[in-house]
Amino acid sequence: MTSYQIQRNRRAHSIKIKVDSHGAVTVVAPPDCPTRFIDQFVTKQQDWIKQTIVKIQSQRPTPLQDPTQLSIFGKLYSKEPIFDHQHPIGVQVKGKKIMINSVSPTAASVEKAIQEFLKNTAQKYIVPRTHQLAKLMSIKFNNITLRQQKTRWGSCSSQGNLNFNWRLVQYPAAIIDYVIIHELAHRREMNHSARFWEIVARFDPEHLKHRGWLRRNGATVD
Repeated sequence: MTSYQIQRNRRAHSIKIKVDSHGAVTVVAPPDCPTRFIDQFVTKQQDWIKQTIVKIQSQRPTPLQDPTQLSIFGKLYSKEPIFDHQHPIGVQVKGKKIMINSVSPTAASVEKAIQEFLKNTAQKYIVPRTHQLAKLMSIKFNNITLRQQKTRWGSCSSQGNLNFNWRLVQYPAAIIDYVIIHELAHRREMNHSARFWEIVARFDPEHLKHRGWLRRNGATVD
């Protein structure tokens, strides 16, 4: 479920959802409205929330949209497409440059090579890091899936399966850790209650900073 903040308002007679310019979701509710009712309401409005976030994301640029640069773990590198059959196909990091040797000089081929590089990087980093943090938090999970999604960086299913966006590897390691810790915490609390945030804070003392950074620069976690 989409992450959100609850705002209690004495003047509110019903539950309303607001999405700001950064994609942050706030639920305005009457003071005596039970949290479980709010969770149920937000769950029913997931399609509308996700569509709204996608619309907002499409209207503002993000660090991932610069066509001349590629961010890896928060560091920017200049893209240098090459087309040389004498060297292995793929992507190599050399200094402050990303050398991209694709099967053809077309933009589509170059982008495919970059995506494969990011997917492989995510597999090698996010999967073992998740196991490390799960051990630290004494939390168990089932499977990890890496995929690209437009509106979220991570999610946790009721079956204990974790899903992460492989483009996370373009962001700083501290942000990646926050997303992983956030989803692992859902193995204890499948909600965004005070107890959930206590677990997150225990293993990421700067989670508010990281959460704000992610909202300003990326999609959501739930």
